Formats: sequence, structure tokens, C-alpha cells
Amino acid sequence: MFNPRTSVFGGRGERLLQADRRPTLTGHIVGLTVTVVGVGIAFSGVVELIDGGPDVVTLLLIGIVMGSIGALLWRSTMTPKQIRVLDVFTAVTVTWLIIAVAGAIPYVLTGHFERWDDGLFESISGFTTTGATVTPDIESTSKGLLFWRSTTQWMGGMGVIVLVVAVLPTVGSGGMSLMQAEAPGPTGERLTPRVRETARRLWAVYIGFTGVLAAAYFVAGMSVYDAVSHSFTTVSTGGFSPYQASMGHFDSVAIQWISIVGMFLAGGSFTLYYRALRRDPKPLLRSTEFRVYGAVVLAATLWAFLTSGTSGGQPGGFRDALFTTVSTMTTTGYVSTTYGLWSQTAQSVLLIALPIGAMAGSTAGGVKILRVMAVASFAHREALRHLHPRLVRPVRVGNGILSDDVAGKVVGFLLLTLVVFGGGSFFIAATGPDLITSFSASATALGNVGPGLGDIDHTGDFLAIPRAGRGVAMMQMLLGRLEIYPVILALSVVTLRLPRLGRARRSRPRHEHI
Repeated sequence: MFNPRTSVFGGRGERLLQADRRPTLTGHIVGLTVTVVGVGIAFSGVVELIDGGPDVVTLLLIGIVMGSIGALLWRSTMTPKQIRVLDVFTAVTVTWLIIAVAGAIPYVLTGHFERWDDGLFESISGFTTTGATVTPDIESTSKGLLFWRSTTQWMGGMGVIVLVVAVLPTVGSGGMSLMQAEAPGPTGERLTPRVRETARRLWAVYIGFTGVLAAAYFVAGMSVYDAVSHSFTTVSTGGFSPYQASMGHFDSVAIQWISIVGMFLAGGSFTLYYRALRRDPKPLLRSTEFRVYGAVVLAATLWAFLTSGTSGGQPGGFRDALFTTVSTMTTTGYVSTTYGLWSQTAQSVLLIALPIGAMAGSTAGGVKILRVMAVASFAHREALRHLHPRLVRPVRVGNGILSDDVAGKVVGFLLLTLVVFGGGSFFIAATGPDLITSFSASATALGNVGPGLGDIDHTGDFLAIPRAGRGVAMMQMLLGRLEIYPVILALSVVTLRLPRLGRARRSRPRHEHI
């Protein structure tokens, strides 16, 4: 029997969804996202085939099977006509949990890890662009699997949900909410009236930036494989490298400077970059947040350079200080020098920079410069009110004014961040590491940075943290990437629904069979 469609084509050639599909936002988003993940794994299998590695069949099969399952789920579901805010938060959180599990499958089935929790840690670290690793010998890993490792960061950098919104034929009024729930930072500006076009243009800038970086790395001396892999993890501020020594492997001044510029730009707002590329650079040049971002990076670099006690004040020492500061500030996590041998004073600057992050609208993790500015303005106003109780003074961020409601949300977010950071530090310390390592591990996981201080500095990795501590770090990585609120609200939905389901089942009348 013929099954009629609600419509075949929309106004711009968009294929609309069939009427008999099940309306579920979470299922629809998960289906398309898993499809994208499957394509990424299959492409990594192609890279492995070109290299002649041992994991070709495994990666290709995983990619094909996963892509097929995701496509089947996507084609059998549709976005509901009415989307609630809680549904958005649930969809985003569940999607990230599922892609984390899906991303771990190649690590386990290829035999790279024997335990699922190790594969899950590497996958979560990849998609959240944290860059922490539990791989003991990176360079013995097949190139296809390492390419998948870099691809997870590239997907997670701009956001898999943003990609889904750009691809979905219809997302309705919930598209912007989906982007805001996943976006790293307090952003919500549309580049066009249509949310789908906004997502497409952001991804266009992201892809273009990736291509330019890959070309620059290649010209500077990297192979095609290394250039593409490092462009993926630079533009996403992820920091995964196919080499144990990270960027220090190349021992190249040119590559180091390209990486510095790439990381710094990736820590800026892609929305402002799009406007600048459209011949309107004024918003970028006039952005107070961008100027503060640059000033903080410069100040932290000078402090680290003058107090590090390395290189006798030579220019190479300044370059290493700048590289490490930008890598930390943008939460990239690349390593080019033995910063673990710097003075405690210089390392303290890095510990402070770990949770701050870069600009809102960037691919970086952390609290974000914009929120720090807002909290500073809020604190200044409250201090003045102690002297002048009737003072009427708005909370300002640059030339903008924040309402009290928005300022309250920012302060609440910062308090939640401190609670998660403190609680994570306590639980990680309870598993055995020293305090410096524990505090650093908590900060670097929540800030999505990767390397830290103590036992997880430039010479170590998260293998120095016991498995229970790594479990805490995995939760912090997800909380840091999704910025806490979506995860908490999604958990509240689950905890509220479980008792209701229980009551509904108990109250359901029993029917006797005749």
C-alpha cells in the first residue's frame, strides 16, 4: 500500500521526513551522529589501507556496520513538531554518551586496548578535545587508528551536534537550542536568520581553517599524513599527535610558529572570523574579549619566560614559553618543551591558565574569557554596593551590558565549575596520586586541556592515575565539554521519570486472559 509523505520537497529542495516516522529528537540526532561517526571510522580504514597496516578490515567493517545502524535509526525517526528545552538537553547528553561508546569500539576491536574503560577514556578524551591519553606507546599504533584518534577531536571541536544541525533537513525551532546546548561558551549569535545556514557557515570556516593549517604544516616539512592529522587537532584545540613527543618530535621552528598561530586563532571566536572574512573585520578588532584574550596570553607568556629559569633568557626560551602558554590557554595540550622542569612559579601560571580557556565561540574548553570578564564586573559592582547601597550599575562586558538574570547564570556556572573541580580533585586524590597531580588532573580534565602538572606533565600521561581516578576524569571531561548544565538537566529528567514509570507500572490494572 502506498505510504503518503507529508511533503516531498521543501522550498529549497529540502527532502522532508515521512509521515510514519517516529517523532523522537534523541533518536533522530543519535542516528545521524552515529552515521557520521561510522563514516569517520571507515575513512580511517581507508587511511590504514593506503599505509598497508594490519587494521584495514576491522576499521572498514566497524565503519560500515556503525554507519548502517545509524542511518537506519535516522531514517526511521524524525524531529518532533514541538521540542521542549529538557528534550534538547537530553538529546545532546545522550548523543555524546553514545558517540563516546561508539568511538571506543575501534580501539578495543583492533586490540589497541584490552579493556573497554581504556578505550572509552581515549574516545571521550578525543571527542571532548581534551587530549589526555592512556596509550603507553603512541608510535607503535597503526596509522589508521591514530587517524581515527585525530578525527574524533576534529569532529568534537566544532561539535557533532552543530554538524547534525547543518545536515538535517528540518530541525525546527529547536536547532538553535541544540547548538547552544553543545557550544563551548556563552554564545548564541546567528549569522543568518536560518539556524541551519548558521551551522553550515560555521563549519565552512572550520573546514577552511583546517585546510589552510594542513597546507602550512605540509609546506613547513610535515608529511601529508602528519599535516592533516595535526591540522585536525590544532583547529579543534585537541592536541592529539601521532608522536609521543607531540610537536617536539619535529624539532622545527617553522612548525612551532605555525602551531602557535593556529592554536591562538582556534581559541578565538569563529563567528567573528566569519564576519571578518565577509569583509567586516570591525567586530573582531573591536571585541573587548579578543583584546583581553591576547593580553592574558602575552602576560602569562612573559611571566613564564621570566620565571621559568630555562634557556638563559634567549629567544628560544621565549618561543617555548609562548608555545606552552598558548597551548595551555587554548586547552590544546601540545607539548614542545620540558615545562615540567620549569620553576614552581612558572608552572603556577600554567595551573591558573588551565581552567580559564580562550574565547566564547571558539573550539577551546575552559570557563572562557567572557565569563571571567562578566564575573569580574559583577564582583566589582557588588563591592561598590557595600559603599553605596542604592547604586544602580549594570554588569558590563566590554561595550555590552548583561542583565542581572544572565549575570546570575554566569556566577552560578562558575560556582558549579568550582564544585566539580574541587570534588573531582578530592576523589582523584583519594585514589592515590599526590595533591599537585590530583588538582592538575581535575583542572585539565574539566578544562579539556590534556597534559597537566606533577605525574601527568610533559613526560607522563593519565596512566599515572588509577582507574577509579580516570573514571572521575572521564565524567569531568564530558561535563567540561558540555559545560555542566546539559548533563545535570538530562540527569534530572532521568531521575524524575524513573519514579513516575515505577508508579505507572504499579497502578496499571491487570487484565485476565479469557
